[in-house]
Amino acid sequence: MGKKEESSKSISKRTILIATIVIIAVVAVFALSAFNMLPFTGNVTGTDTTANTASNDPSAYGVSRQTYFKEAFQPKREEYKLFEKAATFLNKPISEMPKYFSLKNEREIFSSLPPVPEEFSNIAYLLASGRYYSIGYLDEGYYKQPEFYPNFKEAGLKYWTNPDARYWTPHGFGTYPAEQWDTLKVTGRQEFTAVVFFYTGWGVQTFQGITLMPDSESLKNFDITITPQNFLLEPTYPKFYKAWAQKIVITGKLKEGIKAGNYAIGINVGVPPRELKENWEFEHGNLYFDGAVAIKPEGNQIQLNIEVQ
Repeated sequence: MGKKEESSKSISKRTILIATIVIIAVVAVFALSAFNMLPFTGNVTGTDTTANTASNDPSAYGVSRQTYFKEAFQPKREEYKLFEKAATFLNKPISEMPKYFSLKNEREIFSSLPPVPEEFSNIAYLLASGRYYSIGYLDEGYYKQPEFYPNFKEAGLKYWTNPDARYWTPHGFGTYPAEQWDTLKVTGRQEFTAVVFFYTGWGVQTFQGITLMPDSESLKNFDITITPQNFLLEPTYPKFYKAWAQKIVITGKLKEGIKAGNYAIGINVGVPPRELKENWEFEHGNLYFDGAVAIKPEGNQIQLNIEVQ
């Protein structure tokens, strides 16, 4: 599994101080496929993975901890004041910000995203707190909103409020949830289904070609299908492009002769097929990069832990 930010197992009750609340998930049950899942492991390459916190004064929400947590996921974009904060940071007039970001206005940052569902903040909160299980039913109205991911308001908004070219990067992506668990039986249920959201990291201005590949050892024991297996991740900066996030469905079936035991299926990013890569390079020129990097991050980008009984 890739390098994690803080694990939910390391967070004690003492750390839940209102000013620094880390909304990291606890283990939950994935109802669609009988998976248990750790909703956020921070498995991100090339970008900041600081956990999200509500940016407002906690006292404004009274004594309700749940109300405060939910507020962290509210997409109140008219209140972000990104250009105003950028102007202050850069010591420039706010009138120069559209030109600085090569945008018409601040609203354009989110203009390519789908409408926000009415229950968005509630579902995003429940998922991050480990109490929403049927993520396979969530459509792009959820997973294509940056506020859906627990570290966006703390880590993502900084690329606009504190713009600094030193932090720009040609690579960066994350998986949410990156690690999941299931139990199969040789004489019972032999198939699993997992859903993972794969997204471009904050501050990434390039188009990244992604091919997801199971490790060779896992293919000896499981028949694995990944849909889609090849796809193009689009930029998140200076605005969010339509295809900046993808829903990935992974199915697997026990191969004949597999023995009881614990198995870790590792899925990582490889170089896309030549014909796709050439097409993406032609279309996007020097803004195209392969998602696979020369130095592979430690662990797996996605890990499925399967107990076979």
